[in-house]
This record gives sequence, C-alpha cells and structure tokens, in this order.
Amino acid sequence: MLLFHEDFKDGQKFVSKEREITHDDIQKFANLTGDLNKLHLEQEFAKSAGFSGIVAHGVLTLSIAIGLWHSLDLTNGTILAFAGLSNVSFKAPVYPGDRIHIEAQVLSKRELASRPNAGLVRLKLAGINSRKETVLEAELALIIKKKGPTNRA
Repeated sequence: MLLFHEDFKDGQKFVSKEREITHDDIQKFANLTGDLNKLHLEQEFAKSAGFSGIVAHGVLTLSIAIGLWHSLDLTNGTILAFAGLSNVSFKAPVYPGDRIHIEAQVLSKRELASRPNAGLVRLKLAGINSRKETVLEAELALIIKKKGPTNRA
C-alpha cells in the first residue's frame, strides 16, 4: 500500500520484517566506509573492550534500520526527499547473527510552504533485536508527496 502525506496519522505505527546482521555485512561496511576500527573487525580486541565479540558499526545498524523502513514499501514512489535525521541513540551493541526489525511511529506531519505538492512527515524509528532489546532509536524527517492530479505515483 502506497502512502501519501495525507495518509499518515499522528501516532500511527508500523513494524518491519527482521533482517540478520552478518559478519560479511560488517566487513563490507568497514571496507566501504574506511571505518576499520578494531571493535568491528577483531574478536579479541572487542572482547578486551567489554563486548562478547565484534560489534556492528552504529551507522551500519542505522542504515539497515532505514532500509527496513523502505522494505515496508509504503513510500517507495511518494518520498521526495530524506530531509533530516535527529535524536540518534545507539542503545545496545549489535553482533553478527543478531536479527533486527524496526518499529516506526509517526510523530507529526505538517505542510510545507515551499512545496505545495508535498508535506513533511516525522517518524521515530526503534531498532529492536530478536531478544526484544532496543538497539537503536532515531527520528527521520521525510518529504512525502500529497495526493492530487499531478502527484499520482
């Protein structure tokens, strides 16, 4: 189901499917970004830092959480821009083999004077692992098309 700006309601909630974070994901992200911190690549170093093993990059987890939002296929065709990211908090480590899903809630929506064909929707995302621990929280601001004869997706 495709959602337009008018379709979002304050407090509305969405839940994604799960996705496993793999060792390969972490390695590829490290290579892609150049963030080769030993916490993400070396078991013994991560253990000496108090973790049970290597941990996923926080930004990798955030990226996957945003991807899980898009996997819901609610705005793929109505989203015009990713307008902002705020209040990001990494609550718990994510390890290879962890499965996460997101729970998203609409915080607010408003008109945009600069874009009469669209509005701003603010979402709170929570990344939850299979142990029901919140590993990530973030707020997204998305510019979403409005319904109308010139805006049909």
